[in-house]
Amino acid sequence: MPYKDPEKQREADRRWREANPEKAREAHRRWRKANPEKQREATRRWHEANPEYGRWQSRRWRGANLEKARAREAAYRATNREARRTYMAAYRASQKDAACLHAREATFVQTLEGPGARFLRSCPRAGGPSPHRAPDEWSPGVWYED
Repeated sequence: MPYKDPEKQREADRRWREANPEKAREAHRRWRKANPEKQREATRRWHEANPEYGRWQSRRWRGANLEKARAREAAYRATNREARRTYMAAYRASQKDAACLHAREATFVQTLEGPGARFLRSCPRAGGPSPHRAPDEWSPGVWYED
């Protein structure tokens, strides 16, 4: 007779599984065989919730099958070599353009007007006065006694 309270039912089921591990294993196997879609969905949800286990497993496999893994990587690189070449050429060209642009911008003094100009005058990184000045530029309040 099943319990009315689901908590009590779950507890009774857990105790039964603990007392009969072989029967529980067999029942679970039968359920998996009868419901492959539900089993796949449960497995997928579990892997979504525990991504680190997948990484550990793939690292373990790679460690155990190093030659196979290296061969697979070499094959992957060989198939994608041409695509990678064109991608890297485009990337290098874009970087060259960016470097030229930065160099061009750096050759001209940037002047800022408006509310940000006050910050610019006070900030050495933005082109303002540097806190490290030559001794002749020091403020008149600083005197050294010999």
